Amino acid sequence: MSYTYNGTEIRIEQPIRSISVNKSKVVFADGSGRKQTQFSSGSEARHFINWLTRVC
Repeated sequence: MSYTYNGTEIRIEQPIRSISVNKSKVVFADGSGRKQTQFSSGSEARHFINWLTRVC
């Protein structure tokens, strides 16, 4: 699966093992390891987390 943010593709591989959020920074661990993504606002980070939890 992938999520596109500002023209950049964020690839996600099942299973999602953990998700951590701090304001606009999201760190998650998936099947390929740990990834960190910085969003420009907290609402964009929440939108990504909502999408991520729905596809799991």
